[in-house]
Amino acid sequence: MSGITLGTVQLGMEYGIANKSGKPNLEKSFKILETALAGGVNSFDTSDAYGDSEAILGEYFKTAEKPLFTTKFRIDPAGDTSKAGIEKQIFDSAGRSVDKLGIQKIPVYMLHVAQDLARYGSAVPEALKKLRDSGLIGIPAVSVYTADEAEEMLRYGIFGAIQLPINAFDRRMVRAGVIKKLKQAEIIVFARSVFQQGLFFLKPEELPRGLEFAGEALLKLKRLSESEGLSIAQSTLGYIRDMEGITSLVVGAETPEQISENIRLMETPRISERLINSIETEFEGFPIEKVVETLRNRPAS
Repeated sequence: MSGITLGTVQLGMEYGIANKSGKPNLEKSFKILETALAGGVNSFDTSDAYGDSEAILGEYFKTAEKPLFTTKFRIDPAGDTSKAGIEKQIFDSAGRSVDKLGIQKIPVYMLHVAQDLARYGSAVPEALKKLRDSGLIGIPAVSVYTADEAEEMLRYGIFGAIQLPINAFDRRMVRAGVIKKLKQAEIIVFARSVFQQGLFFLKPEELPRGLEFAGEALLKLKRLSESEGLSIAQSTLGYIRDMEGITSLVVGAETPEQISENIRLMETPRISERLINSIETEFEGFPIEKVVETLRNRPAS
């Protein structure tokens, strides 16, 4: 698996706090995918909830060698949530994703809302086990927001991969010991929100309503990066890239140039221990939950 997993939500819908170009057209989407492949990226993240992202990937890879796809599914609480109903929902979702992606087997199939594990109990992992045994999926996985959700995922023993938020401002998974436990369990760890949906690249005066409080931290991050002769992108990507227990960084791109730059940054030298210690000290008390909640309540565009 490549160190970068291309997140493709931007190909299917307008997404990201710093997104100024909107959803790319099909030609531009194909160019982004082409650039990623040329740079050695062989892992692509999508979801049935990302607009037409799955269909775009399926169209591009129609006549090409299939990469490692991770796609996600949701349980519809308005649908049948009996054990049999949940199983049917999951099987139906997998069938739709297989058709859109143009594949016979989903390499990594991920529960999009980890709260459904607590809400529906063993019905979800049991359905995923049946899917895996049938050969329709490879690795069952979960996307989490909190350490508690990660702990819940580990209880079942069936999940082989996880996607979680982690970045220079968000060390909740490290503090809770989750990263260490996942490494011990040999779980594939996809790190998302490495740039906090582009927040790190905004100037304080560009912050939207509700996030003004992050301005001081952003200036501090800029100063720390520049003190090492690094850009914010290089310091923040390098911080997660170099962290023990991280398998692949889920990074999106709105342009071919962005994915080229991220691929280049993956090849840069390790960041210094001094910068690592500064990041972990300076942003220890940063209210990341407030950022997450604010971004979650913003419209996709």
